[in-house]
Amino acid sequence: MNFGRSFLGPTQNLVPFRPEHLLRMELKGDELRYLEIIPEYHRYIIDMAIPDLSWTLVGKGKPVCLFGVRPMWPGVAEVWMLPGIGIEENAIALVKGGRHIFAQIEQEYGVRRLQIAVRKSNYTAYKFARSVYFEQESLMRQFGPEGDDYYMMTRIR
Repeated sequence: MNFGRSFLGPTQNLVPFRPEHLLRMELKGDELRYLEIIPEYHRYIIDMAIPDLSWTLVGKGKPVCLFGVRPMWPGVAEVWMLPGIGIEENAIALVKGGRHIFAQIEQEYGVRRLQIAVRKSNYTAYKFARSVYFEQESLMRQFGPEGDDYYMMTRIR
């Protein structure tokens, strides 16, 4: 899937995900905590990344965000995302790219429902999801690996 470069700056690139991107990316905050909570967290991320449906946003030569889509059944898919250190410097590309990429995935794969789980207390992630046209659908109590509440957010086409 080719998304073009219209949303990328001169020091940014969007490339297919490869496991070494995860190993090169500097994790922060919740993601560092998940290393402690989720057994074999790196393996979990690598296994979740479906070829041709997972990408890495590279900023200034370093992976700053890993993300992808996992089909659940025809017409429904779930987005996963792993932000790293440096993502804040790439916020505009992330929002513009997210809008473009999710719309293209919906169209090319016939996805009518795209969903993402966002930790209730992570305002930045919530704001990002809203900026790429996800709407809050429900609250999933004690859903996360740390026992926190999460919002189920959806894009319905």
